[in-house]
Amino acid sequence: MNPQSDEQILRNCSSEEIGQLQKLASSTTAGIWRIKRAKALLGALQGISPERLMYQVRVPVISIVKCINDFSRLGMAYFDTPARIPTQREAAVERMLALLDNPSSAPSDTSCHLSLRYIGTQFTANQIRLIREMIRNDPNASRNSIARQMCLTFNLYGPNGKPRNASAVDMIKRMIMDNLISIPVRVSRKYIASTPPLKIVLPLLPIKKETSPKSLSLSFVLVQKPEEKALWNAMIYHFHYIPIYKLFGPRLRYLVFAGNHESSGGTGLVSPLAALSFSSSAWRVSCRDDYIGWNDAQRVMNLPLVINNSRFLILPWVKVPNLASAILGTIGRRVGQDWETRYNRRPVLLESFVERNRFRGTCYKAANWLEAGTTVGYSLHGTEKKDSRPPRRFFCGRFKRTSEISCVSLTMDKRKAKTMLNRFIKKLTAQVEFYC
Repeated sequence: MNPQSDEQILRNCSSEEIGQLQKLASSTTAGIWRIKRAKALLGALQGISPERLMYQVRVPVISIVKCINDFSRLGMAYFDTPARIPTQREAAVERMLALLDNPSSAPSDTSCHLSLRYIGTQFTANQIRLIREMIRNDPNASRNSIARQMCLTFNLYGPNGKPRNASAVDMIKRMIMDNLISIPVRVSRKYIASTPPLKIVLPLLPIKKETSPKSLSLSFVLVQKPEEKALWNAMIYHFHYIPIYKLFGPRLRYLVFAGNHESSGGTGLVSPLAALSFSSSAWRVSCRDDYIGWNDAQRVMNLPLVINNSRFLILPWVKVPNLASAILGTIGRRVGQDWETRYNRRPVLLESFVERNRFRGTCYKAANWLEAGTTVGYSLHGTEKKDSRPPRRFFCGRFKRTSEISCVSLTMDKRKAKTMLNRFIKKLTAQVEFYC
C-alpha cells in the first residue's frame, strides 16, 4: 500500500468544507466515528501520511486510506451514514461525552461509576472534570505541566515511587483524541526534524569463527551513560531489521562486549558484539493469553510482571556458534534484578516475538524458552494481516525465583509444560504483590 498513490490524494476542499470538518473534529456529539475521521481528513489536508495519522487518531491505516478515497468521491455526504455501528469502546466514550456535557440529565451516582481506561488507568467522569478544571485554571499550561498535576492529584506513581509523567502525557493525548479534553496548541519553536544516529565506527577485534562464547569473556553493560546510549542507538538503527531505536515506557538497554568493558574505562575500546533491550509487554496477544489461561481482569493485573525482549541484535560480522543462546541465558539471570532495582517490581515472565519468515527462534529454544504459539499478524497498520505484519512465533521464558519452582523443560510434552507453567504462575501470584 503506497500512501502517496493518486487514489489517496484528497480533492481540493472548499473553505466551507474545511470549516465543516473542523466543526466535526471538535464536536462532542457527532460520534467518535465521525470525529476521528474528520481529524484524519484534516491531517491529510496538511500533508500528514496515513501512517503518521494512525498514531494521532488511533484508526488503522487501511481505514484512513478508505476514508480519504470515499471523501474525495462523496464530499461531506460521506459523513451522513457511518460505515458501521460504534464499537464497545466508542459507545463508552460517547456516553462519557454526553454525561460531561449534560450532567443534570444523568443519575447523580453515574459520575462516580461511569469510567474509561487510558494506559491501564481508570478515569471517572468526576476525574475528567478535574482535568478540565486544571486546563481552565491555566490555559497556557503545556501537556507536560498538566501531566505533572495529574500525577499529584490522582496519585499516579510507579512502583519505584516516581510520578508516571510520560504515561500521563500519553493519557492526555488519548483523551484529546476522544475530545474529552482540549488543550490549546502552544506556539512552539520551529520544528527541527530528528536526525538518525551517526554511523559509529565500531572498534573490531579479530574473532575467529571457531571461538566459543566462554573464551570471549562476555561483558554485559546496562546502558546509562550518553555515549553508551549513542552506541546502542547506532547499532540498532544501522544493523537491526527494525531500525526503531526509541523505546517507550519502562525499559532497559544492554550492550554486550568481548573483553572487560569496565577495565577499558567504559570508553568502548573493546569489541561490541550485541545489543538488546527489554520493555513493557504487549498489551494483548491471543496466543500468549490463551497459553497462560488468564482472563482480562487477571491479564490487566498481572501484565506488569511480564517484560518483553523487544530488541536483540548480534552484529552481522560476528559469527560465533552458540553466542546468541549464551547471551540470552546470561541476561535472563540478570535482567530480573536490574528491572526490580530500577522499577521496584520483580518480573515473573519474559516474552519475545520472532518473525517466522526471518528466524526459527533456535537460540531462544536453546536458552530454555518455550514456544507458546504464533501471532495472527494483526496491527493498526492494516487489516490485511499477512501483508501488514507477518505472523511471529511467541516465546516465553521464566525467572527462577525460588528453589521450589523448577524449570519448565523443553523435553516435556506441550501439555505437561503448559500445566507446569500455569502452576508456576499461580504459585508466584500468591507470593508477589501485584501492581495495576
